[in-house]
Amino acid sequence: MADRRSQTETKKVPMMPGNVRAGQVISLVEVTGGLGSAIDASRLGDELGADIAVLLPILDTAELLGLVKSEKGDISLTEFGHKFQKTSKNKVKLLTDLIAKIEPFKTAVELANKQGSVSAEEVGEALSERGITWHHEHEMNQSLLTTILIHWAIYAGLLSYNKSGRFEPIKRSH
Repeated sequence: MADRRSQTETKKVPMMPGNVRAGQVISLVEVTGGLGSAIDASRLGDELGADIAVLLPILDTAELLGLVKSEKGDISLTEFGHKFQKTSKNKVKLLTDLIAKIEPFKTAVELANKQGSVSAEEVGEALSERGITWHHEHEMNQSLLTTILIHWAIYAGLLSYNKSGRFEPIKRSH
């Protein structure tokens, strides 16, 4: 985790944490919005049934996506977070444009569009060349990257996953 933070600060590249799933962020937004204007981080953890070690990366991700803000230990929804919470049909669409600007999705989509499809290995190599990794061990980095792409890029409608284990672009209309 320390590696991710130091690289993010040095390079200013927004990166998706490797151990957070979309459902966790959605739950955090739902609970935060349901409990009122601002909630203490420890109470939020209790409400979600998550200890602080689990809660912090989820909070980091929700902040990265602009859904919540944290001030002096109190968590509250941003204006976008309120819109996200109240929306039932377009949650995925709301996240798609944001996620497309964050690594590893930005690189994965660029490579998939250029090549027709891309493997997590190819995305990992392209990011590694720029000094962007989630873990110092190659196999673990690839595993995390594959998991991130599956749990977020497919959920957000950025990429599909074919039977050959490759990610393909999804043609979107704007």
